[in-house]
Amino acid sequence: MIAQHYDQHYWAQRVEELGIGAAHAGRTPTVESLTHALTRTLHGDVATRARTVAGTTRSDGAEIAARRLVADGAGN
Repeated sequence: MIAQHYDQHYWAQRVEELGIGAAHAGRTPTVESLTHALTRTLHGDVATRARTVAGTTRSDGAEIAARRLVADGAGN
């Protein structure tokens, strides 16, 4: 993940911490930096951890957020 703005730096770091990918260091990718990040990401244990984390990730976040907005009166 090549973080550029806002919360992308946080999420890139989380990806790195969880061992499910690589956070790209720096703003400007180079052949060397991308090769390093891709080599780490394509390692077998990273894919295994990513599948494990994917199985615990909720997919109803947008629905829950919408329900909370409506319940709080933001939909009026």
